[in-house]
Amino acid sequence: MMVIGPQNHIFVVDSLSALINLKEITNNTPDKDLIFVYQGAVNDERVKKLLQLTESALNKQTIKTSVKRKIFRVLMEAIQNSYKHQCEVVLGDDSFKEITMVFLRQEQFYELILGNYITNEKVDGLRAKMDQINGQSEKELKASYRNTLNNNARTKAGGSGLGLMDIARKTGEPLNYSFSKVNEDIAYFTFTVKIYKVE
Repeated sequence: MMVIGPQNHIFVVDSLSALINLKEITNNTPDKDLIFVYQGAVNDERVKKLLQLTESALNKQTIKTSVKRKIFRVLMEAIQNSYKHQCEVVLGDDSFKEITMVFLRQEQFYELILGNYITNEKVDGLRAKMDQINGQSEKELKASYRNTLNNNARTKAGGSGLGLMDIARKTGEPLNYSFSKVNEDIAYFTFTVKIYKVE
């Protein structure tokens, strides 16, 4: 189901299964500060539409080109991370595979909130990778990124962590995440990213 929201923001809801409280976020956020809310399957066309919405919103503001590029890069990396670790969920006779994304404008920064279901067997590996990145200094993170990039290292989990390292380097912020256990098989992964308007 697709609904056109205030100021032509797009709200897409394929199910009501996300653990991110979309209703609370949208009710507490002024229309002008809500860039997009999306819940559903991810494909190239939908990602393109979300990027177009982001570009349109940013073009209406006084923002440095370098910051705009950073926002697009972080947005793409974060979406790819959620897409890579998501899992299909069966509910009764239905099954779905979806990502929830909210992109907001705050006073001093932009905030991206992502959520997706993940198998419990992947939780420890992803948590370890994010904690490792959070435990590194700026210099250590830069060295790890270059070393991983040069060696083209890959892990069984589906990547080397380059995207997460890139997000941490570009935002200058710790990776803010949480896992909420759903049952013995799956958990819900929430990832929040802040991109400051002033570099």
